[in-house]
Amino acid sequence: MNFKTIFSLLLLFSFTSCFEIVEDISFKKDGSGVLKLILNLSQSKNEINTLMKLDSSSGYNIPTESDINSYLDRALQKLKSIEGLSNVSINRDFKNWIFEVKTNFKNGENLEKAIQSVHSEFAKEEPLLFKNRLIYNGKTMQRETQNIDEKTRKELNKPTEKKIFAKAKYTTIYRFENTIEKSNNARAKISPSKKAIMLQSNVLNIINGKETIQNQIQLNEP
Repeated sequence: MNFKTIFSLLLLFSFTSCFEIVEDISFKKDGSGVLKLILNLSQSKNEINTLMKLDSSSGYNIPTESDINSYLDRALQKLKSIEGLSNVSINRDFKNWIFEVKTNFKNGENLEKAIQSVHSEFAKEEPLLFKNRLIYNGKTMQRETQNIDEKTRKELNKPTEKKIFAKAKYTTIYRFENTIEKSNNARAKISPSKKAIMLQSNVLNIINGKETIQNQIQLNEP
């Protein structure tokens, strides 16, 4: 899947008032856990339903519900084939436009492998938009991202693409069995229980290097 196809999907969101991607991960002390990746467009379902009636807009083909299901089916089968992942599911709510990928994983390496495997299946020759790493050893959790190159950044700041990402939010939520001692991202908020941390960012700001989801979280001993 190349950028042209990806933007055909993202165009569904460009005329909406709001959409959010949520990365929600619960970690156990042994490094295993549960990943939930949620795309929430519920606040803009009326606009999306109107857009779905069109064949194309701004030079991009509008995917049908069947196209989206086909893509998600392929993603589901690919994820199910990855060693270390289990109980993989993709919930699709076309009424409210909420989609959730959920899987159990044995360790952080499984998460990286899942990202890389799905990319190689769908993106083919295209580069990843963001290169991500998530390292967890039971005592610390490190979330790393690699900034996109200048050429891609310029492409994503063109009028149509910029409109898509300017309204988008990316939220990370990490949950632990031990309490959190500290976090090196000043924008991240630690819960009152100190066992969860949340960071909400604007996607366009991430693209332009004004915000980052990078973080290093230190946990207290039991």
